[in-house]
Amino acid sequence: MINRLTIIFMTGLLISLSAYSHHGPASHYHLDKIISVEGVVTKFRLINPHARVYFDVTDENGEVQKWLAEGNASAILKRRGWKRDTLKPGDAIKISGNPAKDGGNKMDWKVIVLADGTELFGGNTVSIERERQLNELEKRRNNQNKAE
Repeated sequence: MINRLTIIFMTGLLISLSAYSHHGPASHYHLDKIISVEGVVTKFRLINPHARVYFDVTDENGEVQKWLAEGNASAILKRRGWKRDTLKPGDAIKISGNPAKDGGNKMDWKVIVLADGTELFGGNTVSIERERQLNELEKRRNNQNKAE
């Protein structure tokens, strides 16, 4: 009897811990606010559960602030064409996303713009990505209609 209760308890505990360990962006970030910062990539990690961009931002006093931006899971980003070297140390970026609730130098990124103007999507919230895809679809349809 005790062994059965122990097994049930341990199973319930393990299930609750795994459910607790994953979180949505709303638990850490202000989803109703967007900030943009410019910086230089120091490290990019295409990992699960969230890809990470580490970058330095130089403030108006010339002081360097260390920042972290979290994005989507590596599997999702890879399907969108991301690679381990999509962002490299030294890349200048402008990154926009939801700021951290704790006021730290962290964000849930929505879009990263490279120095050449290339926009890289892959944040946790897909609304911007959906909007971009719909705009591209509309452009293709308009070009098709013009060709006919």
